[in-house]
Amino acid sequence: MSFSHSRQKKLIEMIHADGEVRIRDLMLHFNVSEETARRDIKQLEQDGLIVRVHGGAVATQQPKLLAVSSRAISQRAEKNAIAEIALGLLKPGQNLFLGGGSTVLSLARRISALPEMRIVTNMVDIAIAAADGRRHRVVMLGGEFDPDFRTVTGFLGLRTLREQQIDVAFIGVNAVHPALGVFDHEQVGQDLAATLSEQTRKIVVLADHTKFGLSVRYRILPHSAISSIITDRKPALDVLKQIEAAGAQVLYPQQKPS
Repeated sequence: MSFSHSRQKKLIEMIHADGEVRIRDLMLHFNVSEETARRDIKQLEQDGLIVRVHGGAVATQQPKLLAVSSRAISQRAEKNAIAEIALGLLKPGQNLFLGGGSTVLSLARRISALPEMRIVTNMVDIAIAAADGRRHRVVMLGGEFDPDFRTVTGFLGLRTLREQQIDVAFIGVNAVHPALGVFDHEQVGQDLAATLSEQTRKIVVLADHTKFGLSVRYRILPHSAISSIITDRKPALDVLKQIEAAGAQVLYPQQKPS
């Protein structure tokens, strides 16, 4: 993590501890210039994580909802690159599913100005971002709310999802194994992926380069069930060949969809 990302993560923690932060306090705490402090606040506001006020910033959410905010800061440039490629897969009138996670959230924040689509999601932040501008119809799945990931889980949401016909589903994952598929830390990811496989024409995985070569506890999908994996840089050639041989296309900034 770069110095600026580390500083911004700490800045969010300070805001959620005290409810607000002042420019002068940031300058003293981090030993930075006023310009740097204001730039950090502006960037975090653009990411939807804080609200600027005169002389500082205030929180936009409750302290226990910090987990996704912190992840949204890390690999920000990578997430933005992935989201820009994903935009190329969108068409007016599509029915989309947007899963939880900070990478998918980066995509959701870019679609408000696009022609009308129908968006189904299980993440509160994504529903809010997709509804911005009031162009799109947004369906929020029901279920038990997870305050750490800001998603809803359980049979109620899966039952609603089974009633949908989805053109493209965009999901985030915790790991991409070159041979075995994509993985998640939580078992609920398996249940969601299984339902999406039944209801979705195309499943697109959004994963930055740090997720490649890993495997965590729960495999949620084999590569054969995935249409595309979008990442921020070209994977190693042997990894790329294994994934594509298994049936998934890999898209990265030099290899955008045609």
